[in-house]
Amino acid sequence: MWAKRATRILNLERSLWFLLCACCATIKAPKSTNHAPRAAIAHTVMRLSVQEKKIVPAVTDVDELVVVPARAVYLGSDFAKAAEDPGDWALERDQTSSEGYVRSLVEHIEIGVREAAKNPHAVLVFSGGKTIDAGAVMTRASSYWQVARANDWFGVDAKVAFRTFTEEHANDGFERALFSVCRFFQLARKFPSKITVVGFHVERARFEKLHLDAMGYSLDKFNYIGTAAVNENELATREAEAHDAFARDPYGCRNDVGSTLDPFNERTSYSSTVKSLKSFWTYLDACPRRRFTGHFPWSPGVALI
Repeated sequence: MWAKRATRILNLERSLWFLLCACCATIKAPKSTNHAPRAAIAHTVMRLSVQEKKIVPAVTDVDELVVVPARAVYLGSDFAKAAEDPGDWALERDQTSSEGYVRSLVEHIEIGVREAAKNPHAVLVFSGGKTIDAGAVMTRASSYWQVARANDWFGVDAKVAFRTFTEEHANDGFERALFSVCRFFQLARKFPSKITVVGFHVERARFEKLHLDAMGYSLDKFNYIGTAAVNENELATREAEAHDAFARDPYGCRNDVGSTLDPFNERTSYSSTVKSLKSFWTYLDACPRRRFTGHFPWSPGVALI
């Protein structure tokens, strides 16, 4: 009897032991799956240069860039009346001197100011260099800034003035887009997550399909605000020529667009201050006809540190 009881106790202990081992194995064993382990998302790391890290941001907590391409210089004495004085604008030969046209230019300035005022995290940049017609007196960008200030920022919150700057080297559409992004970096030590451009609506396709693609920015990060022009037919003809020229020469370095690039031979400083674009600047030195296929700091999957 005792022998049978001892046997039953021994069998029970063995059963408990096997049960305990099975439980431990279940806890420690990894979950079986037919899928391969998920790999970590790969990032291309681009590092800021020592010089870039020393930049003291002029503006903080900003993420949107609003660009107003500056097209002409106002040479009158009263910037508040710029929309009323077509004769006081230094217009290029392919621009009309009608009052309606210069009103469109001032309208672009106002739209840019109001767009920036709507977003306290936006930086407004008037972009445009010097023009032969106005000599070396003033850049197109600084002229636009003076018009905005003289009109008391069109009645919006005056704080927008502290987020409004000029980019004074660009001379064509691509340069206005790229150089304004570089100017944003100089001011904020970061690149914008959204870009808004104000211009004539016939130019929308060139910015969206050519300039944006040439600088590797995603269309879903871009907004174009277009207005009608008084010389719509004439502007459409010139725009078709510009679109074709940039389609052949995406960076405009062969001057197919017909504009006089850098008329006063004033080199831009962006290649020396925005060194995170070093490989792109090197690529542009060769005056390529093909788009850059390398990484930009704003490319998907790129980490700028």
